[in-house]
Amino acid sequence: MKRIIGILILILTLGFVACNNEDVVVPSADLSEKSAQVAVNEISMQAVTAESEYEVEFFSNLTPTLSHWYKMGKHFKWTQKLRYQYNHCPDVEITEGDNDGYPKVIIMDYGDSTVLRNGTVLSGTIEITISAPRSSKDYERTVEYIEFGVDSMTVDGFATITIDKLDTTFRQYVSDLAFTLADGTVTDLTSERVWQWLEGMDTPEDQGDDVVVISGQAESVMTIDGATDTYKKEITTPLKRTGDCRYIVEGVVEVTLNGVLISSIDYGDGTCDDTALVTDSDGNQTEIDLHYRKYKEEKNKNQSGKNG
Repeated sequence: MKRIIGILILILTLGFVACNNEDVVVPSADLSEKSAQVAVNEISMQAVTAESEYEVEFFSNLTPTLSHWYKMGKHFKWTQKLRYQYNHCPDVEITEGDNDGYPKVIIMDYGDSTVLRNGTVLSGTIEITISAPRSSKDYERTVEYIEFGVDSMTVDGFATITIDKLDTTFRQYVSDLAFTLADGTVTDLTSERVWQWLEGMDTPEDQGDDVVVISGQAESVMTIDGATDTYKKEITTPLKRTGDCRYIVEGVVEVTLNGVLISSIDYGDGTCDDTALVTDSDGNQTEIDLHYRKYKEEKNKNQSGKNG
């Protein structure tokens, strides 16, 4: 496997974790309310970015097979070994142009509820346009997200994907997206980021062996409680996602708010679990539940109250 080259890029949304329909909850101690909410919102946006980009990769890598099936009039029903639960998959429509089948447009309509094998619920529409054959110098993928939802969050906007000509394991994503969080917070993000496939790209019908990493840095503007703040983040240890886990399994992200370091998010040592460790600027540490998007001390307190 080739070494990951040193690339510094602007990256606004990264990651592979899950959202849910509950309101964001922040801890009452150690971390300030605003910095804690920024950390939770950051994790939530990572979830949408990860799943939306992975859906694009999944269908783009299967384009020859999809086109063949579509011409034969076959419906797209993935077996349980693939990405979706049995009897759950998006409706797929393919339109081919007059230039040897290009541009090729793939539309995936997820409706109100398409369930992944890991339980994540997708909705809305993704439209991929492939300009030319992969061997062409004019090859390019453009993507439009139309109210595309990952659990309780949605994303709208456009992205362009460039695949490195010399090392095809690299993808550069340039996007202009609007994220709507579960609590109604809307964040407009313009980003550039790099994926690298470490394993699994040659087996598009088997997600279990997929391993990808993301590296870079980011800057964005977020409005919380009517106040607009600028936050930046830098991936100090590359984020890693494996195909058999719904969460980031490794990597560290440092977040600054209005120029002040407020937190570091550590996703662990490669083990698949639902926990990340958030450390504030004073060294205080708090665990966050990646599935429920809550700090675990608050999640446990709420569950204890309900049981009592």
